[in-house]
Amino acid sequence: MKNYYFLITFAVIAFSISSCKNDNKVIIPTDCTDVHWSYNGSTDGQDKWVDLCTGYSDCGGQSQSPINISGAIPDLTLPGLDFNYSSTTTEIENNGHTIEFVCEAGSELTIGTKTYQLLQFHYHAKSEHQVDGSYHSLEVHFVHKASDTDYAVVGVFFEPGEENELFTEFLAHFPTEKGTYTDTTEINLAGLLPENKSFYHYSGSLTTPPCSEVVNWYVLKNEISASATQIAQFEGILKNNYRDIRNLNGRTIYSRDE
Repeated sequence: MKNYYFLITFAVIAFSISSCKNDNKVIIPTDCTDVHWSYNGSTDGQDKWVDLCTGYSDCGGQSQSPINISGAIPDLTLPGLDFNYSSTTTEIENNGHTIEFVCEAGSELTIGTKTYQLLQFHYHAKSEHQVDGSYHSLEVHFVHKASDTDYAVVGVFFEPGEENELFTEFLAHFPTEKGTYTDTTEINLAGLLPENKSFYHYSGSLTTPPCSEVVNWYVLKNEISASATQIAQFEGILKNNYRDIRNLNGRTIYSRDE
């Protein structure tokens, strides 16, 4: 009889422990719509992205961005970048993660036989990519799309120097908190790029959630400039909005010089 009561008691305790474990189980949301993420938060920072919702699973993938660009292999068979940019009216958004210029339809990037539509360009401070282990002060990303599974993103580094014309005209209008500034002023998009379009190329991902591994990266070798004062002004609005370097995991980095 004593053994019987012992077994019953043991079963009850075991069931209670099991129930407590189930009650404490973390359930990962399947809907990412209202999921908040950050770069450095203790509960939602970049090391936690993959666990914030099931739609962010790619954040733990093997072909993530950004990377340290080093040991690139020259490949003259790579097609060049053919920018067919027009102008766009001004729409500047601070979405809490970056400063983004939304572009009107009509600007395109052609690479070989494929054409991508320019959607927007946005900024990171410091740069997201490294070159031989070194960061730049700023990096701007021009985001182009051919389909939901095929993006081409062109990264351009900034170096301290002469004033940046776009910053001179619009930096004072960059929203300092979440919000949008609009204006009828036309922006000449082609004038935002360096004259020489030599680049590094690799296959990677979006650098923010959902971190989809659908991006053909083209990081230009030649920088554009902004004054030290302008860079400091940008950092006064957003700073350290960059993702840490990801492992290359066997991917090859190529390069092409114009």
